[in-house]
Amino acid sequence: MSDELDLRTDKSCSGSRALPISESFAATTTATLFSPPFHASAGTTINVQLLAELDDPNGIPGNGTVGVSVRQCCDVSDSDITGQTVGRIGPAGSPEATQLTATLSDACTLSTHPAGNDSEFVYYLRLRISDSFDRVKLSYSIT
Repeated sequence: MSDELDLRTDKSCSGSRALPISESFAATTTATLFSPPFHASAGTTINVQLLAELDDPNGIPGNGTVGVSVRQCCDVSDSDITGQTVGRIGPAGSPEATQLTATLSDACTLSTHPAGNDSEFVYYLRLRISDSFDRVKLSYSIT
């Protein structure tokens, strides 16, 4: 986990990782970010925990939300595996947790596979932050 994380505002489907994945970082008040791509077999159930809190102790919680969804990398157009799960942003020092459990599937017409493994598929998280005023600290894990 790193506060110096290169924030991914553009998704990538190359260089997928094995699970589990976890990261922590602070981001701007409104952003759409993407996890590193990960690979797994269809039918795998994953658990995502997203923690969100304001970066500024003087910030006002309740002004914004976070969202998380799972998407599959496809050769033509990526597919939604889940809809967006929306959660709250806690005050600095008291993060709010948003949980998402999903069973992965092959939702593509032309699927992207990790190199040398046609039995697994490539997925990623789309993370959204919507806050009126403050930077937000995010921490998430995919298991």
